[in-house]
Amino acid sequence: MARSTSTSGRSTDAPRDAIALLKEDHRTVSQLFDEFEKAEEEEQAAIAQRVCQLLTVHAQIEEELLYPQAKEAFDGEEESEDLVNEAEVEHASAKELIAKIEGMSSGDEHFKATVKVLGEYIKHHVKEEESEMFPQLKKTELDLKELGSRLADRKFALMEQMGIEEQEPAQPRKRSAGKTSRGGSRSKSGNRRSGSRARH
Repeated sequence: MARSTSTSGRSTDAPRDAIALLKEDHRTVSQLFDEFEKAEEEEQAAIAQRVCQLLTVHAQIEEELLYPQAKEAFDGEEESEDLVNEAEVEHASAKELIAKIEGMSSGDEHFKATVKVLGEYIKHHVKEEESEMFPQLKKTELDLKELGSRLADRKFALMEQMGIEEQEPAQPRKRSAGKTSRGGSRSKSGNRRSGSRARH
């Protein structure tokens, strides 16, 4: 169970395969959308910026690594290939909304509405990936552990390049600790703690 937090400073080496890593990204962004809804107006701009940054990185690693590999793995299975094509189209729409949000100020009358619409788009996209594409991928010959390692490397390289803080400011997860049935969220907060330790 070695976690390479000391040398690389990474706090999220926990995902063991591509699907685990991408699902963790999904949870983080979903949590940020929830935070945005509850936040004071002056906090919303920072949360929206964080969402846009993380989604930009997430979309890029999926487009560069996951989708081409998935298409190859689904070779000839039209329905499964269609899932990848749909995901690519959804990414294009999400990117347009991200660009809009990044060009707005929180005082813009459409700011909250645009972030909310992006949230709905992402929720739909996540549901399709997690309930349709990911289960299909698991049935293929694709080496998900190897792909997960490449996705993680690319993700951290992009975050560094874009100057994005790795550590999620999304602490409110603890509030729902009572109903945590997902084993992952407990270990995630542990990762966060070990990551901040490694950085000091």
